[in-house]
Amino acid sequence: MRRPKLITNYTHLTDGELAVLATRTLDALGENTNFPELNPPLEEYAPVAEDYLEKQAITAAGGNLRETKEKEEARAALVTMMRRVTTYINNFTNLASVQLSSGFYPVATPGSIGVPGACEWTQIRASRRPGEILLDFPAVREAYEYEMQIADTVNANGQPVWQAIGRTSSSRGNFHAPVQDGVMYYFRVRARNKNGISAWSPVSSMRAEVKA
Repeated sequence: MRRPKLITNYTHLTDGELAVLATRTLDALGENTNFPELNPPLEEYAPVAEDYLEKQAITAAGGNLRETKEKEEARAALVTMMRRVTTYINNFTNLASVQLSSGFYPVATPGSIGVPGACEWTQIRASRRPGEILLDFPAVREAYEYEMQIADTVNANGQPVWQAIGRTSSSRGNFHAPVQDGVMYYFRVRARNKNGISAWSPVSSMRAEVKA
């Protein structure tokens, strides 16, 4: 029987994909009791992941040479840290459920379709039709459908209060209506197939303008 393992080398991921994985693993490991002696510990892993997320966010919409160099250095440090954590988990247990609780990606079974990856980005755009916003995101390989959520309010901590707005089989032609003038809308999406659900995408936002 094939022994399950996590992927240990994440150099192939794009900056956006690595940011999604960093966020996913920080959330998964934050209160995880499956690895009481995680090596390196979360206290060492988290600052490296957070440093990359901060620098990647700065360069995602551009960035000067210094900022780009700092992002690349943070990326290399995070990839190395991820290799150390996943190597420890692979040696610690051969239970797939325990391994996957870490948020890292499993090595796919040869010839099989794995859990889809997360969308790297989302975008809200104004529509030509009044009272409507357009919802853009990239197609994900091996995804059968996408689950979308919208928020038009935030909680006391400033986090969006999400509402499900349905599922779609296409990354194109999606919209949300009706919207209210002057309201800030937030959007996120995750991919699905028969083997599982991806992490949530990065969140996009836009203040709606509805012409009278």
